[in-house]
Amino acid sequence: MSSGGLQKSKKSCYVLPMLYNMTSAQEAEVLALEKKIQPQIPLYITAMDKTSVASGSLVFSKDYAVRYLLDQNRTIKLCQSGGSKTWDISLDMDTDDLYALSTGWLDFFRGNLLQEGDICVFEASMSKRGVALTFHPFKESHCPKSSEYTLSTKSPTRRVPKRDYFATNLTNLTDQQERKVKNKIKSIQSDIPIFLSVMRSSNCTRQSSLCFSVKYASKYLPHKDQNMRLRLPETKYKCKAALHIDTSTNLHKLLKGWGKFVNDNKLEIHDICLFQLMKNKKKLTMTVHIIRKGECS
Repeated sequence: MSSGGLQKSKKSCYVLPMLYNMTSAQEAEVLALEKKIQPQIPLYITAMDKTSVASGSLVFSKDYAVRYLLDQNRTIKLCQSGGSKTWDISLDMDTDDLYALSTGWLDFFRGNLLQEGDICVFEASMSKRGVALTFHPFKESHCPKSSEYTLSTKSPTRRVPKRDYFATNLTNLTDQQERKVKNKIKSIQSDIPIFLSVMRSSNCTRQSSLCFSVKYASKYLPHKDQNMRLRLPETKYKCKAALHIDTSTNLHKLLKGWGKFVNDNKLEIHDICLFQLMKNKKKLTMTVHIIRKGECS
């Protein structure tokens, strides 16, 4: 399933990833749904492939995300049709401009008993509170693998064989970045694994925030709101940021204070930050090692 170009139906207002075709029965169900709900934004229809099942994330079309403003939201509210249950899902963008629903997606996947080959229909809507995606279950939801459609097994994630660092699902480093990161981590010699974050537009303003991966946060970070001290190596610089934990999703975010750190250190998109959790400190402290994007070119 490609995350790039869109395939538009001339008969209806839904959007399909490239290389995917639906059966006539499924198309009829989409048309009936569209006639019933009359969406203001085209429906987004995709299918669960091996990556969606195994990686805990769903690759989303970049064109769709940009066109309908989904990329402007760090967290999207995903709900069942009728609003009976909701999930807070992170929409992330990696270094190759791939968009994906990540943190929270696995809970949604399991909660709706989805499996490989199932079709998902999402209805996007906008309000003052941001973007929401409504999930409409299909009667003809499962589509066995056949010549009728093609599902890509290409994963947007890059697996790290040795747990030298943690990162979000969509972190995909180039070979040059990988070498630079590996050498830097080797020089840091931390007993606790490093958390790596590639700066995106949502991380690089004074009002921005930074999210830690759930796996890293659940293992190494505290489970209640508190302040975190951010410092730079071999300097006296320190900055205080608020660590907030969303109890419904276990998502750990740096909020107030992170924007000051970004501004003080002139962080830019594609800079890499390596977060080193410091041991034996009375106050929660992380040393941030910055790899500028120009160092990896």
